[in-house]
Amino acid sequence: MNLLLSGSIVILLFALAVTLFKYGIARRKLRLMEKEQGKLEQSALLLQNINVYYLLVNRDYVVCDTNYYSLNGLPAPDEGMVKKVGNLLHCRTAIEAGECGKGEKCGFCSVRQAIGKAFQEKAGIKKLEASMYLLDEDAKQVVSCDVSVSGTYMNLRGEDALLLTVCDVTELMNMQRLLNIEKENSQSVDKLRSAFIANMSHEVRTPLNAILGFSGLIVTAATEEERKLYADVIAENNERLLHLVDDIFDLSQIEAGTLEFEYSEFDVNDLLREAEGIFKIKLADNPAVKLVCEAQMQPVIMYSERQRIIQVMINLLHNAMKFTRSGEIRLGCSRIGADEVRFYVSDTGIGIPQEEQESIFARFKKLDREVPGTGLGLTLSQNIIKKLGGKVGVESEVGKGSTFWFVLPLAAKCELEK
Repeated sequence: MNLLLSGSIVILLFALAVTLFKYGIARRKLRLMEKEQGKLEQSALLLQNINVYYLLVNRDYVVCDTNYYSLNGLPAPDEGMVKKVGNLLHCRTAIEAGECGKGEKCGFCSVRQAIGKAFQEKAGIKKLEASMYLLDEDAKQVVSCDVSVSGTYMNLRGEDALLLTVCDVTELMNMQRLLNIEKENSQSVDKLRSAFIANMSHEVRTPLNAILGFSGLIVTAATEEERKLYADVIAENNERLLHLVDDIFDLSQIEAGTLEFEYSEFDVNDLLREAEGIFKIKLADNPAVKLVCEAQMQPVIMYSERQRIIQVMINLLHNAMKFTRSGEIRLGCSRIGADEVRFYVSDTGIGIPQEEQESIFARFKKLDREVPGTGLGLTLSQNIIKKLGGKVGVESEVGKGSTFWFVLPLAAKCELEK
């Protein structure tokens, strides 16, 4: 009896030990499963929140899995709904065609071509950059977008698949475009600087050579008439050099925003007569050109920068004198409405071809390389007039002459605002 009881106890203990052993194994398996489940949940959570779209697509361009909806806070579509790559990303062509791949332009889509090639070659895609025109969620507004697409080919349960990662690089590409523009601007500035130095070295050297050369000749002049001739040449080149330096300084100050303007009230007619007096002396040796001042009978009172306006008039008169061999040069003004005045300098010179009239105010633009000048006068004049709140223009016909004009407010706006 005791032996039978002892055997039963042993069997019972053995069964308990086996049960505990199986329970321990089950517990370990459960912990491992929970751990794996945790890893899977963590991986899924990371994939759903990583700031990059991932798309698992098949050979038919159908998206089998994606984090697109979680990243955009959108509800996932029903399982039965088929979403192709273009439809998912709201490609305009795909939306208009009704399905990705059915539009006329789909055959030229670089993303579709890259996916098709990857499946054909069973290879991946490396950082394909593409510009896309996408529609927003309401399918109303077209948004330009730059993306970088990479992909890894894989075989899942016997089916070909491609895991795509789509990064929005619009901001990066915009920054690159801005850097390229800055680079081009920098190169343009370098070219302008080189052109400026080349022009200035020639224009400065010419009057300096004349001044130095004739200064030496005047000492050895045999007659008073010869000395006067040399002195006139020196004086003319002194004036030319001074005019050149003034233009350079004024233009640099305008661009730096440091050119000072002193406003005052004056009669425009007095300004015109002053310019007439200066140029009558200059034209005294050329009787073939007549200077006509068409001042108004009634006073035209302005509140503006008198010295800068007369500087512009002198620039325009200088140009008219250089290109007019005979005929006349007219300067004058006329009222436009109640608060503007139009100045003009008209000549009967060689005129300006139509194709060159638009660029005549550009830096270093010269109609005739043989005529002295830097090509800065009109650029400087245009900048001054714009600073005074006006506009400038030209009307010309080849062989008949030109009329340069500018319009200014009777009262400088910048001063009135103060």
